[in-house]
Amino acid sequence: MQILLPAVLPGGWFASLMSLFKLDHPLLALSLSPLGVVGMLALWYYLRLAAKEAAAVSTHPVPRFLYALAGFGFLALAVVLAPLSYAQSHAGGNAAISVTLGFLAFYCAIATVLCLGRAVVRGPRRLAFWVFLPRWLQDAEGSEMKTHAERQPDQQP
Repeated sequence: MQILLPAVLPGGWFASLMSLFKLDHPLLALSLSPLGVVGMLALWYYLRLAAKEAAAVSTHPVPRFLYALAGFGFLALAVVLAPLSYAQSHAGGNAAISVTLGFLAFYCAIATVLCLGRAVVRGPRRLAFWVFLPRWLQDAEGSEMKTHAERQPDQQP
């Protein structure tokens, strides 16, 4: 999930825009598509490295109410962007803006689920809402596992 998800989501947006570009300028789109794919892969790789590095150096826990606040903000953006992309495609006729707004609404919906999941879910199930675990969460889970192991008496067969 850590490798595939950040590459697949922008890939769908890029493929949609390239298919729209092929309708107007087919030869130019075919000649520029390898350059676009290389650029998308480079962007994905550097975003992945930056996310892993940021997760590794984060030592302060973030309060849950901040995750809830961010989740509701992303929910509001998704609710606004989804009808706006539909209206843009019908009223303005610009398909590229409509596709971009639709994908932004989709990304905001994913961010809503991740942020609200981090705010609401307790215990080890909370780990499902991170793509890269922050160091403070890994340290907390490790100490929780150590205390649980210390409570269990050694059982030998």
